[in-house]
Amino acid sequence: MRPHVRRFAPVIAAVLTMAGAATIAGTSSASADGGYCTGNEVADSPYPVTTSTGAVYGYLHLYWNASTGTNCAVTVKTGALAGPRTYTSVNLAACAGDTPDACSTWVEDSPDGGYYTSYAGPVSVKGAGHCVELSGEISNNSGVWASVRKGPFHC
Repeated sequence: MRPHVRRFAPVIAAVLTMAGAATIAGTSSASADGGYCTGNEVADSPYPVTTSTGAVYGYLHLYWNASTGTNCAVTVKTGALAGPRTYTSVNLAACAGDTPDACSTWVEDSPDGGYYTSYAGPVSVKGAGHCVELSGEISNNSGVWASVRKGPFHC
């Protein structure tokens, strides 16, 4: 190895390690606040994802982007469930029209679910001219489920 390369190798390794740590830290903070959707979080969001006994496993966030006419949703785990892989899901559906009665039929459905460490989603649907329905679920891997279902609303 050339002398000048050998001299700077530890510095280069340290810089690359710090850059990787910064990238990982940035990812964590973005998922914690539901920051994977563009637009503005709707006024009554986030919605707690709760068990039948009221324990909160996370929050379901709903966003509206007026410039694209798109709704977006993400389920974000909290507390001890953030980190381990547990089943986490989000589903966002656009109803056939702009009244709650139109939600017997969906024109677009966007689900995401799997064994994730921090969040499910983001998922999005064209929401302009449509009511939306959304839901989220989180499991603790011991058979206890938390869920939330909202809508039809935001017509």
